[in-house]
Amino acid sequence: MADIEMVNSLVKGAYDMHIHSEPDVLPRKFDDIVLAEHAIAAGMAGVVLKSHYICTADRANLINKMFPDIKAYGGLVLNNSMGGLNPLAVDVAGRLGNKVVWFPTVDAENEAKNITGEHDDGKPVPYWMTIARAMLAKGIAGEPVKVTDSDGKVTAAARQCMEVIAEYDMILATGHIAPSEMLPIVKAARESKVSRVVITHPEFPATFLDLDQQRELAKHDVMFERCFTQPYTKKVEWETVYDNIRKIGPSSTILSTDLGQLTAPWVEEGMGVFIGNLLDNGFTESEVETMSHHNAGQMLGELAPAKA
Repeated sequence: MADIEMVNSLVKGAYDMHIHSEPDVLPRKFDDIVLAEHAIAAGMAGVVLKSHYICTADRANLINKMFPDIKAYGGLVLNNSMGGLNPLAVDVAGRLGNKVVWFPTVDAENEAKNITGEHDDGKPVPYWMTIARAMLAKGIAGEPVKVTDSDGKVTAAARQCMEVIAEYDMILATGHIAPSEMLPIVKAARESKVSRVVITHPEFPATFLDLDQQRELAKHDVMFERCFTQPYTKKVEWETVYDNIRKIGPSSTILSTDLGQLTAPWVEEGMGVFIGNLLDNGFTESEVETMSHHNAGQMLGELAPAKA
């Protein structure tokens, strides 16, 4: 078992780029204020607030005024509640100091069959699925958001959003788009001068990438955000996560939790378990620090140094 003092020392200074806190349309384990208090107590460096349905940049600004000992970052997901691939929403978020823009998640075309129940792989469904299905039943969900057309080409709306992301130097995260869409989107992002791209939870069932797909994406200087909740909730085996990191490399991996579910651990606990498991499975303290501190800090513009 990893030494608890070493684990705690690595949680200290870590960034978590994927946290679901309240206010939200789903009940959450904690709100932004409680999250900040816990993150500060654990010595974490920063947290990204994510909602599938609303922009969190304004909330992050308030947390930063209230808690100078932690850095909170806002996020925007381009789902139908924000107008889908809506460059106006992206621009407004950028003016608020937003940091991360995710392409569609719950409204991605890639998720449509999962929400309707047409595709059931027997794995646990995401926490947000109840809301997505409720909106579908009401007839207000809207059409699935398409980032590529029938020929596999990136849509004009997606490119326009990327141009605004680049203008405000925000991070583009892939959200829940299909694995086959990721390479065209990444290439288009680079053409649009987006400087930072994150591949969102490549071990999540709907966005699962095999090693060949990850290797191809890695050629475009992306970061792979590997989230605690996927192996923790048995959506993927822990060994698959370890193997992906070993073969793709810690230098292109960001550790996040994707926590906030009512029955899940606190963020600092989840990050600690993630770090401890990595240490127990052959990863060095320096490699873990690279994944939990430096890579995320660099993406967020904090340029946290890697341990020598």
